[in-house]
Amino acid sequence: MPHEIALFWLVVAGFLLADNLVFVPAGCELLRFGRRGAFRYDASARLTAARREVVLLNPLNLFDRALITTRCFGDVEPRQWRQGRSLVRSALATLNGLSALGYFYMLITACLAAVSFHLPFTLVLLGFVVVHLLMWTLNTAALVALRHRLGLSGYDTFVLCVEAIFVPAYLMNMGKRAVHKKRIAISALGLGLRTLKRTDDEGERELLAIRLRERLQWLGMTQGHEVDDTCAAAPALSSTQQWISRAEACLTT
Repeated sequence: MPHEIALFWLVVAGFLLADNLVFVPAGCELLRFGRRGAFRYDASARLTAARREVVLLNPLNLFDRALITTRCFGDVEPRQWRQGRSLVRSALATLNGLSALGYFYMLITACLAAVSFHLPFTLVLLGFVVVHLLMWTLNTAALVALRHRLGLSGYDTFVLCVEAIFVPAYLMNMGKRAVHKKRIAISALGLGLRTLKRTDDEGERELLAIRLRERLQWLGMTQGHEVDDTCAAAPALSSTQQWISRAEACLTT
């Protein structure tokens, strides 16, 4: 019986882990933001699956969120920056509230998992179901009442609520799931270069420059914008290749 109980909780944890995997579509990139809503570009190496890159968000940090951006290259344009910031700013308070509820649910679940090895599992499971329904009701009320702040349609809200009633991990992770289909157009590498310029620590700056250079080369190669020594001297480079050349020059100085 202890093995079956452990397996049950492992399945719950496994769904939470899987729900924190973000598959980045081809031609897009990923920007992350936390409790305060500040965008940051993570240039770390990634896994690849089904021709898409995979990023694992921190499953124990319910404020570790991600947005897909449709722009990889180029400078950060003010209009697109304002649009992306406006999207996050309008939804941030609601997302933080959902994440707080998720933490409360996660804490109760951890307590139930701990006592499930000492109490009748049927009783613990009944308590888990009751807590789940209560948390689902609170989350659903928040989503329905505040869906306009999150930019969710009625259908999107319905889908999120239906999925969450069947999978506890989706309910814990609602502060991330509520924005996982949103798209912005802020240049990811442009933001990375901006962060590099503002980094004062020499060691951190050098590490970030290396990672950005590797990402720049990888994305340029996979998206058909690679700039080698031959084409770099050619007069007819695309605007994207010209920007990549300038960015590489900045990262090597």
